[in-house]
Amino acid sequence: MKKLFWIVSCLCIYGKANAQKYPTLTEQNNRLTQLAKSHPQWVNLQSLAKTAGGKDIWLMTLGSGKTETKPAIAVVGGVEGNHLIGTELVIQFAEKMLKHINKDSIQQLLSTHTYYLFPNMSPDAMSAYHEKVVVEKLGNSSQTDDDRDGRLNEDGFEDLDGNGKITQIRVESPVGIYKVHPDDPRVLIKADLSKGEKGKYLLFSEGIDNDKDGSLNEDGNGGIHFNKNLTYKHKTFAPGAGEFPASEIETRAILDFLYDAFNVHTVVSFSSLNNLSYNEDKTTTVVSDLYNKITGTKDAPKTNAEGGDFLSWAYQHYGRYSFSTPGW
Repeated sequence: MKKLFWIVSCLCIYGKANAQKYPTLTEQNNRLTQLAKSHPQWVNLQSLAKTAGGKDIWLMTLGSGKTETKPAIAVVGGVEGNHLIGTELVIQFAEKMLKHINKDSIQQLLSTHTYYLFPNMSPDAMSAYHEKVVVEKLGNSSQTDDDRDGRLNEDGFEDLDGNGKITQIRVESPVGIYKVHPDDPRVLIKADLSKGEKGKYLLFSEGIDNDKDGSLNEDGNGGIHFNKNLTYKHKTFAPGAGEFPASEIETRAILDFLYDAFNVHTVVSFSSLNNLSYNEDKTTTVVSDLYNKITGTKDAPKTNAEGGDFLSWAYQHYGRYSFSTPGW
């Protein structure tokens, strides 16, 4: 029980971080490097691997002495390429901790415990938000054949109107399956045929049919999603999942490290999945209850893991306490 209370106190620190903006990948890397340079006694920064896009997979170890022999929590951001706040929460947690390193309580914590921080497991995807044409991306830079036609990345998005963004296009059609949202005309929702509703629009992503197969943008530079590439209930052949579990450099990098890190007892990750403020597992309900009580959160969204995800892997295949929160 004492360990569970310590876990909750740490989780509450993570949840209080504030993301004021989303910096570039270079800016994030500079912040990590500066922390290691300014606090060599407490910080060790190393690159575990480079992605297909040439980006570093960083591991920051917070602690002192023989960190591998002390009880540890692994904290993981960038689990989903479009969940930018997750990376910020990890980095700001380190910044906040080290800002108060002169306090006896912080020094005592880092002298007796270890934190393994993986700030960004999807750096290839994140970099797409700062490119000339902005597109939301979940996968890395690995080339894929999503439409199974023997060609790689041959039908991607195009910025047709030249506004620097990839958006969606609605096309009025008698066979449309979408209708205008009653509360916001900018949004389309699917018509409910069971209620006699009739659609008016078809919805497409911005681009053209490059490979002339009747589908738009179905095989672009989508890459492999880190949060679909794990081993537990991996959805082989599903878009973004990879040809086999742990097929990607970044996935193998974190798994290789954690399987050797016998001192890790809890894994905390940031993604759209949430079992921290809402948890039906009796084993960890006490953590969720305490977390909600301390932070005052309520009405947490219910989410379901779809397989291949990091949250499930950490519990089912790594055998540790595993918590995830969107940081909402």
